[in-house]
This record gives sequence, structure tokens and C-alpha cells, in this order.
Amino acid sequence: MNRETIVQNITINYGNYGFTAEIVNELIDIGLDQGMSYDLIYLELKRQICEIIGEEYYCTASDLAKALGISNEEMCRMIEKSREELIAAGENPDEYFVNVGSSKYMM
Repeated sequence: MNRETIVQNITINYGNYGFTAEIVNELIDIGLDQGMSYDLIYLELKRQICEIIGEEYYCTASDLAKALGISNEEMCRMIEKSREELIAAGENPDEYFVNVGSSKYMM
């Protein structure tokens, strides 16, 4: 992920909500100033935009792993630990984490 890809993806998908290239570039600069990677900036922008416009936010464990600079296995361990903590606190972890199956096809 790089600056141009973030600007392109956000403006194409959310430009109708007023997210211009200028605004997105400013938000990217803020993220970079905070030490965030481009991948993490992109996921955080999407999360915040979804919150603002009232859409559900989804990302994959591998997206998060890449953004945080950790392995997929470590990310899965973190999610499982979080699920256990939510259960212990009396919350439903499925409200935060959804386990979906993947399909692989060969031709």
C-alpha cells in the first residue's frame, strides 16, 4: 500500500461523501506523523469513514496482520485471546470477530 493507492481507493469508494484527495492526503500525513504504516492508515481511514457514514466495517485478519507488521498466525492468536476475554467479560465475541470460511478452487 502506498499514498497513491490510499487516495485512489478512498476517493473512489467514499468521494460521494466529500472525501477528496486533499482531505485524504491530510489524513495520511496525520497517520504518518503518528508513526502508522500506509496499510494501517488505510484500514483506520476505512474504519473511521464507515463509522461516520453508518456502514459496517470489515477487514480480514491478514489485512490487520500486514498493517501491524505481524504474522497471520500471531494475528489469529491475538484474535482468539480477544475472543476469550470477551466471553469472560460476558460479551459476544461474534459482534467483533466473524469467522468465515475460505474457498480454494483449482482449475
